[in-house]
Amino acid sequence: MGEKLRLMRITQWFERTGPQVWQLGTAGIGFVLAAGNVFGGIHPFGMALVMGAGPNYLLSTTAGAMLGYFAFLPMVESLRYLAAIAVVLAGRMMFRDQFLPGAAAGCGTLIVVQLMLFTSGISGIPEAFSTLGACSLATGIGYALYRCGNRELHGAPLGMGTLLLYVSALPGLQQITLGPLMPGIILLAAGGLTLAYRGRMRDCLVFCVCGASVLTACDASLSFAGLAITAGCLAASYFTPGERMGSATMFLVGAIFGALSAPDSSLILGFLASCALGQAVFFAIPQRLLLMLPGQTDGSASQRPQVAGAVSQLESVANALTGIADTVNQVYNTLPKQGESYNWVIDYVAEELCRRCANRETCWVEGYTTTMDGFYRLKGVLEQYGRAALEQLPGQFCRCIHPTELCGCSSRGYALYRGRRESRVKAGAMRAALTEQYSAMAQALGQMAGQLGQSIAQDVGKTDRLSGLFASLGLEPLECQVGFDSTGRLRASITISRTPFQEDELLEITEEAQRMLHRPLSLPRVDHCRAVTTITFTEQPVFYPRFGLASRSAHEGACGDAVEQFCDCFGNAHLLLCDGMGVGRPAAIDGTLAATLAARLLKVGFCADSAARLVNVALSLKSDEESGATMDLVSVDLYTGRANLFKAGACPTFVIRGGKAHVLDGSSLPVGILEQVVGQQDSTNLHEGEWIVLVSDGVLLDGSGWLCQQLELCAACGNTPQETADIVADMARNRLGSQHPDDITVAVLSLERAVK
Repeated sequence: MGEKLRLMRITQWFERTGPQVWQLGTAGIGFVLAAGNVFGGIHPFGMALVMGAGPNYLLSTTAGAMLGYFAFLPMVESLRYLAAIAVVLAGRMMFRDQFLPGAAAGCGTLIVVQLMLFTSGISGIPEAFSTLGACSLATGIGYALYRCGNRELHGAPLGMGTLLLYVSALPGLQQITLGPLMPGIILLAAGGLTLAYRGRMRDCLVFCVCGASVLTACDASLSFAGLAITAGCLAASYFTPGERMGSATMFLVGAIFGALSAPDSSLILGFLASCALGQAVFFAIPQRLLLMLPGQTDGSASQRPQVAGAVSQLESVANALTGIADTVNQVYNTLPKQGESYNWVIDYVAEELCRRCANRETCWVEGYTTTMDGFYRLKGVLEQYGRAALEQLPGQFCRCIHPTELCGCSSRGYALYRGRRESRVKAGAMRAALTEQYSAMAQALGQMAGQLGQSIAQDVGKTDRLSGLFASLGLEPLECQVGFDSTGRLRASITISRTPFQEDELLEITEEAQRMLHRPLSLPRVDHCRAVTTITFTEQPVFYPRFGLASRSAHEGACGDAVEQFCDCFGNAHLLLCDGMGVGRPAAIDGTLAATLAARLLKVGFCADSAARLVNVALSLKSDEESGATMDLVSVDLYTGRANLFKAGACPTFVIRGGKAHVLDGSSLPVGILEQVVGQQDSTNLHEGEWIVLVSDGVLLDGSGWLCQQLELCAACGNTPQETADIVADMARNRLGSQHPDDITVAVLSLERAVK
């Protein structure tokens, strides 16, 4: 709550002071632009900004530009530009929606003043041509800014106005002396590196070339600097997009080679120092702000509608399945319930037997209470024996003239009632299983739609290189996409004609792909679907899982505990332990079924909750006999070490951290025994060298104290996960004797550093 209030105060402060801050900022921009000069002495940028500024910032930019001209130019020169800006301001104020009057008035003022100076002999022909050049540049830049501000620059790249201001500020910054440092170089290097990091090669090229041209026009001796920065930024955008350190390295290499072409060795030190400071500015920008800048999109523009359509279809299917489940339940609850009570048996006898009886009026009108009391007494006989014999009829039916037929009819009616009741119970179980399955599938499809909808910043250069790799192997790609997700992790997917791969072939392809993509990669996931094969590469996780497993069955043969240990293609390691209820073959069937189904669902991206719900349905419909199994699942994100725990009737989980054993426990019920899963979810963080241990209930028959001590001892002795699992399983069996009443299973997962 305190954080929300603090953010609210900050937001309110920005709402109050934002306009003033922007006004000051535009005034500062005008001041810097007015200081810039190009081609040996013309200063068009301040006047251009006043020509093209938006109405809301016209006065502030004018004030900043006038102050800049007055501060940086000689008196006579500054008076000329001040007069021109004043006339431009007057024209803009009089003709608010038109660019030409203000621009023509300002340029006309400069030309008239220059003619006066020329006729008086104070200036000559070179100054006259300089004035014409200043008017031309000011008009061109001002018109571009004006059109960008009014969103009329059709066909221009995104951010053209920002690019113009950015580049126009370089000559002004060069006038600010900071010892050997060059502020214009710092700004150009930081901006070029930012675009290179996001892989925007075209925008980076335009930005660097424009900046280099302006710097050269400002000072011819800086032409080498523009060339060096352009080469370094282009190399970074092509070879190492999305990598801060890689982009900085490639940029520095280009800058060093470019510095060798400096016309004066005294400029090299200041240039390299400015480049280093520009890199420092680039590294100081927060990662989240860099990711807010759009990445390279040329290669993925055609894919977006397809991805958006697939996400929409998945969400529609999920909503439809949820709607079906809700509709089935609502219809069932609103339909009239027929044959729901024992009264249906009474109605059946009255309709089938008593309707044609001569004593019907006597029994059902005069003696209605006695007749109903007799039927309710007969209920106990029918429930106990399933049928009624003549000697078992209650005394209330002594007046009945058809006692034998009454026994037969009531027995048939009760048999029909019991059959309908059993059918109703089975139908209810099937309905509950069906609606639960629909709901679980809807939840899983919704999660997959969210994963598919995550934005991927495609890297065109890496995509082309990976596509070329497979083409060189004779596997012409049908589709190829390489990019970075919202967390900055590289993901690559390539689709080819159906092709089988051996493990050594995949290893060689992965090594070559690592060299081309400049990222460590895990072995790819290969999916075959009809006539195509999709190969998915993911960046190698930070951690590597090491598993250990030991199992001791209670009886010879089948073991009721089933364990699955695997890593999925999403960078998660899973440790799953399912314990079938009881021992022997029936328990083994339930445990293996639960573990196998859950593992398959987890591998394709289902979350623990959705997988447990579908396993619950499968166990409940497996047979007429009651089936159940505990479910103990640990899913570890190998990039961050975040561990998510899901328990359904399972034993406590043990975490070995810092040589000490910690117990994670909670109340839950096994899957397969209720219509819905009653599970518990928890989470914790694992670091390098820490363990997480799952055990079946056979290990804890003698308590958990000894287990914590033994796990701490194994950690202190440096035992591997497999050695620890064997030691604990053998000790549990020895403590309970040779005839231990339950299966014993120990599963251990530890994390090791994979990327140094």
